[in-house]
Amino acid sequence: MPTLEEVKQMVKDLGEGVDTFGTKKEIKYLPEILTDNEKILYLTSGLMDGNTWLITCTNRRVIFLDKGMVYGLKQVETPLERINSIQQKTGMMFGEIAIWDGSSKMEIKNVMTKPVTPFVDAFAKA
Repeated sequence: MPTLEEVKQMVKDLGEGVDTFGTKKEIKYLPEILTDNEKILYLTSGLMDGNTWLITCTNRRVIFLDKGMVYGLKQVETPLERINSIQQKTGMMFGEIAIWDGSSKMEIKNVMTKPVTPFVDAFAKA
């Protein structure tokens, strides 16, 4: 299990295009759910169900995290082999990422435009 410092270094190594707006609590929680030898390929923040979520693509799965203001945590994850399709849309300032896993569709809106394509590319390379 990586430490918080190792997670922060992985995020820093992703480069300037990463958008973590409003997801500091979720990033602090990542060390608790990442397994040994699991690497962050890309992450970004966006809106889903009216809340800001951290969406993380690792070499094993896509993880959606929403840590509440005071308490509570919503976590949804899908192993990469279960994902059927991923779609991206970009506009002037914001984009969207949609992920299908066969039975459901996860749609993340209001993602800053810059990280949309690198996130989808990271998934394709995983």
